[in-house]
Amino acid sequence: MSNLFKGCLGCLGLLVVLALLVGGCTAFFDVDEGVEVSNNSVTETEVSEEETAAEEQTTEKVTAPTTTEVVNKEQTASSLPVGLIAATVIRVVDGDTIKVTMDGKEETVRLILVDTPETKHPQKGVQPFGPEASAFTTEQLTGKEVKIEPGIEERDRYGRLLAYVYVGDKMINKMLLEKGLARVAVYPPNTQYLDEFEKIQADAKSKAIGIWSIENYATDDGYNSESNKEPETIPAPVQEEPEPIPVAEPQPAPEPEPVAQYESYQNCTELRKVYPAGVASDHPAYELKHDRDKNNWACEN
Repeated sequence: MSNLFKGCLGCLGLLVVLALLVGGCTAFFDVDEGVEVSNNSVTETEVSEEETAAEEQTTEKVTAPTTTEVVNKEQTASSLPVGLIAATVIRVVDGDTIKVTMDGKEETVRLILVDTPETKHPQKGVQPFGPEASAFTTEQLTGKEVKIEPGIEERDRYGRLLAYVYVGDKMINKMLLEKGLARVAVYPPNTQYLDEFEKIQADAKSKAIGIWSIENYATDDGYNSESNKEPETIPAPVQEEPEPIPVAEPQPAPEPEPVAQYESYQNCTELRKVYPAGVASDHPAYELKHDRDKNNWACEN
């Protein structure tokens, strides 16, 4: 009986030990799982924060303007080239020549890449659309503040400043071409805007406006003197009864007009010795080579 009792106690003890072992292992695994859950929770939180940050960066990239967009906006806001020189127009000589004050001194400016018909040329006289071109430039520029863009070759042989001239955000050189009041005149190396100018000229020519309204008038070499009259509507002749032709009485032969005396001087210094104030274009001593600013007055002071 005692042996049986001892055997039962031994079994009971063994069961207790097994129970303790099983309980400890369960507790151990529960702790590990809790840690794993806690770690998973931290990891998910970090991932969520990273995703949120990535989304904010993506939004910023979409909404923030790129450098190219900023540059394009600046170019759109100001289409004028950099480095322009400020000037004030004091007088318009003709359609393509003006006088300005810049840097404290007076300059004669000749517009680059364009040529308007003459209005004061001693040989060519007043050409068709010359007065219109001069009037347009006068209206657009007289007394105005302008910007000067000198050409690659800054001056011509007469000392005039060769330039593109801007009034506001428009270039007067282009405006003359658009109105059909000038032709493209190429004198290298000042050909910066040649392609654009030729397109504007082609458009005006297709519309037959201004100088392009007269057939064969504007050419690559200038203006055709044989086509120097604007087209006019000629009325149809009226048939009338012929009148008797009166017999003309003999008239005395007119006396020949005196031949104008021609004077020539080597330079303005020699001319001023005789004519201190210079001479006008109708004076016998007037020569085109002494009229540098083409104002029909040679060797003026």
